[in-house]
Amino acid sequence: MNIAVILAAGSGKRLGGDTPKQFVTVGPKMVIEYSIEQFQQHPDIDEIAVVTSADFMDIVNGIKANPAYSKLKTVLLGGAERYQSSLAAIRHYACQPEAVLLIHDAARPLVSRQIINDVLAMMKTHNAAVVAIPATDTVLCSQDHRCVTEIPLRSQMYYAQTPQAFRQKTIQQAFEIGLKDDQFNPTDDGGVVLRYLPNEPIAIVKGESVNKKITYQDDLSWFSSQIKND
Repeated sequence: MNIAVILAAGSGKRLGGDTPKQFVTVGPKMVIEYSIEQFQQHPDIDEIAVVTSADFMDIVNGIKANPAYSKLKTVLLGGAERYQSSLAAIRHYACQPEAVLLIHDAARPLVSRQIINDVLAMMKTHNAAVVAIPATDTVLCSQDHRCVTEIPLRSQMYYAQTPQAFRQKTIQQAFEIGLKDDQFNPTDDGGVVLRYLPNEPIAIVKGESVNKKITYQDDLSWFSSQIKND
């Protein structure tokens, strides 16, 4: 079974305003609905789950009631941190250890069918796969946030996108190990597998520049222009 898990519990503070970016209306619908629609329309996605905050549970349940989103079967309560929302979905599907979970940011509304195709194809031979695009800028590392301590080779650097896909039993095992670590506070699900299951290969799936995350007001304007052009 292929299950799209859409994370929509973030507060979106960098966007400004009182409404998180995933619930801002652009054109005829909210940003999150565009993301749901991409997975709804994909023939190989069997089910969709949305993880959201208590404040927006009613809105997501309203979306769930829309017949156009018939694959949206589950609405889960997320946490203050992103990893807590991922974990809520991972544990919800514990009874389906062989299921493929495609964990996706609600604020990436232009994920394409091709990306989903490629992720699902990669998951036929792997237990973990992440979408990414090659870095176009030099990446600087700084341990003290004041001076450069390392400049990695740009040819080896990638910008991560979503969805990130995992066999349920794989990502759950990684999280359960990580939760025993006092320093556990990840910002990326793939990073949990990399750190706590170091022998598990994580495949890279080619992303797309339009599969960008809406973070700032300029991103909303860009997204609005994309919708109008379509």
